[in-house]
Amino acid sequence: MISMEKRLNDLVARLSNGQLDRREFLTRMALIPGGVAAAAAVLPMLPAETAHAQFGPPPFSPAEGERRHARIRAMMADKGLDCMIIPHRAGDGVNLLQYANYVSGGGFFIFGDGAVVFPLEGDPIAVANRFPSPWISRSKPVVFEDGVQVPMGHQIVEAVEELGLENSTIGVVGTVTGSEGLNEFINDGLVTYSTWAAVVAGLPNAEFVDISGDFGVLMAVKSEEEITACVNAALIGEGLHEMMIETTHVGMDTGELRENVALHLLRNGATADVQAAFFPPGPIPDGYVFNSEYGIIHDGGYCQVTLCMVVGAMSARMEALTEVAHELMDYGAEHLRAGKRFGDLMEEMEGISRRSGYWHRVPHIHGLLPMILVGPVFPAENAPGSRTLGADVEVQEGMLFSFEPGANEGRMASAKVGATAVVTADGLDIFNTIGTRVQQVQ
Repeated sequence: MISMEKRLNDLVARLSNGQLDRREFLTRMALIPGGVAAAAAVLPMLPAETAHAQFGPPPFSPAEGERRHARIRAMMADKGLDCMIIPHRAGDGVNLLQYANYVSGGGFFIFGDGAVVFPLEGDPIAVANRFPSPWISRSKPVVFEDGVQVPMGHQIVEAVEELGLENSTIGVVGTVTGSEGLNEFINDGLVTYSTWAAVVAGLPNAEFVDISGDFGVLMAVKSEEEITACVNAALIGEGLHEMMIETTHVGMDTGELRENVALHLLRNGATADVQAAFFPPGPIPDGYVFNSEYGIIHDGGYCQVTLCMVVGAMSARMEALTEVAHELMDYGAEHLRAGKRFGDLMEEMEGISRRSGYWHRVPHIHGLLPMILVGPVFPAENAPGSRTLGADVEVQEGMLFSFEPGANEGRMASAKVGATAVVTADGLDIFNTIGTRVQQVQ
């Protein structure tokens, strides 16, 4: 008899090599015990081209690629750059940086490093992309010599030389520790030492300028096409919250709730990179508080949805935490506006937290795609927190944000609400509203 593990592995392999499309993969996985949970775990680790539609079109149009390339070149001309080296780092999730995929439209694998060499004039070159890049026709794929992969830094040097830019001024991203334009998850830089050392040694006459912060801000301002994709992802997240509220009750086994979440994502063609939810084993006790957060990925769109759900009776302690979380949410939604200095808003919201006497672990607000504007985070109660990343950046129309304001007391008591929203010309458009209030179910 074929083991369940082998059946699961065979289906994943057939999806990866194109023998199954996504719909057939999910249908067959659902027939295997544990297959739904396995599919939910596997799909976020596959490249977008595989996880979403094996032979389908890329999520964004050629016009969107042209828009991005034009904006990048305008920034390069303004800063006197002849070329840019834009990296992709193995393990980089959708919401973190994804710089190279932003420029290429896709093609880089989550398990492998890569880069785009992008000239001010001429065609860019994708380096070490594992799949075709929709917006870049030239590439230098992974190469093996005597069975060993050639280090990517040498290929980057070759790409720069092919473009005749070895003596030029080159903008780079992710080479400076703790620079603006990264975040608290990647504060040691994005480029590996071996890659950067090879680039510096191979291009001794080039002048390198790290522009992580400027490039991150450029990416953060979304087009209508990008915003529409993110709204669609947010609608799936709102549906997830509706389902959780409608089906969850005292005494329900948490395994059933966990399976309901996985099924909702799969049925809607979505995956989740962030899955911050704790499901203790067994039946849900009266008064239990679920604080969950999911990063929803769907056809190029992304959002983060936060839900605080009290099952059964709400304690007086929880009522007090809820009041502060709601105050923070309302203040942020009212004051996050185009033209506002991001650091000023974060300091105002931190003032509310300090006056309440409660602490918070995650940022009250952070930017999305990429996550470069980030409010302070605190590892523990009474512990020093981080500075605001992107404090001096002026909020712009088209920037996407995740609200996650919370109030914690002690180690475990917490109320965290939130939503994904985009800054508009005259205010703020909040995509999903259920999570902006603590919900109570029986």
